[in-house]
Amino acid sequence: MKFRFNGDADCPDWILSEIYTLSRLSSVKLKLLGQIVCQGIISPPIQVEKVEKLFADSKLDADIDLKSCIACVSYLLSSATRFNCDNNSLQSELQQLGLPREHSVALKRVFDQYIESLSASFRQKSLKVKPLESAAAVTDSQHQYVTLQLEIDGGINKSAIFPLSKVDDLLKELEQIKKVMIELKEAL
Repeated sequence: MKFRFNGDADCPDWILSEIYTLSRLSSVKLKLLGQIVCQGIISPPIQVEKVEKLFADSKLDADIDLKSCIACVSYLLSSATRFNCDNNSLQSELQQLGLPREHSVALKRVFDQYIESLSASFRQKSLKVKPLESAAAVTDSQHQYVTLQLEIDGGINKSAIFPLSKVDDLLKELEQIKKVMIELKEAL
């Protein structure tokens, strides 16, 4: 089966096995666990001490199930955010995986509460490219090549040599890349 929260891909097997562990928690504890995990994703690290207090009176093995529950909830909420899954789809898909309805509603509420913060956090942590300070092209018509010299912020200098016959192809590809980057920027 394909799941929206997982980018329309199959659910990993380890998530399926952890759903049973999560269902053994009360829905209130699962909601609190989700809140702690979201807070840890937004501003690391995850406060394991708070999670240990949650698990103190549960029937789970704290050494194994504590870390696996944190990993599972983190994966579910991070993936749902990353793949822009709506909250109702997340709830129904968690139920399809075997999580009880009350537990699915609890995670849905946590997701609703933290979706904006999680998205902002992921955007902030995403790949950033250092700005280009200068670019120069030097043509050597005798040897039929162009040297492209780039200076990147931070004093990094790079150069690349291209045959004159490939310069038009390079220009077309760079224009396509620029168009895609503009579209992505507008989508954010």
